[in-house]
Amino acid sequence: MSFTDFFADPGEPSERAFERLLKKYEPMIISTVRRYAAGYARHIQGAADRKDLMQIARIAFWEANCLFDPAKVGRDKTPEHVFIAFAAATMCGRLSDRLRKVSKLTSRETPIINEETVDYPDSDSSSRSTEKQLHDLVDGFLSLLSPRERQYLHLSLFKDWDRRQIAEAARVSEHTVRSWKKTLRKKLEPLRASLLQRN
Repeated sequence: MSFTDFFADPGEPSERAFERLLKKYEPMIISTVRRYAAGYARHIQGAADRKDLMQIARIAFWEANCLFDPAKVGRDKTPEHVFIAFAAATMCGRLSDRLRKVSKLTSRETPIINEETVDYPDSDSSSRSTEKQLHDLVDGFLSLLSPRERQYLHLSLFKDWDRRQIAEAARVSEHTVRSWKKTLRKKLEPLRASLLQRN
């Protein structure tokens, strides 16, 4: 039983019920596409077509509708709320997969940072703390990372999550999380090398 079977008015065909459901949640679909397109904008160099992303999101919404089983929703939860969370997660996964593929196709080399472009923390500086200066230094490198790599960095550094926890939160495999870590290390290598030379 799909969610539209639960959502449909008595005697309403499931196709019509799905059209109503899609129309009701179209603003959510649009905002999800907009958010993901903006998050990946610097990595895909304008290569992703917004119409394609909307189509992918709508198909993911339809897939979520077909896969969702209202009978499995706990009595203490509203089926529609659970469905929308499930549909949002499905759309996010499909959009992320698509944008990662586009990013791979349009990827560019990680820019080489030379000593002149890096503003190292000055321990004698009275105007700014060393911690703030370090944060600013790392902040420049964060723009090189994809949204998923930034998510991995945040969860592993600031929340101290392990690979399994990150994989569960992001709804991906542990192998995928390992690949994020690998590309993250590669992208941040110039920062590490320059900091080691500094010491």
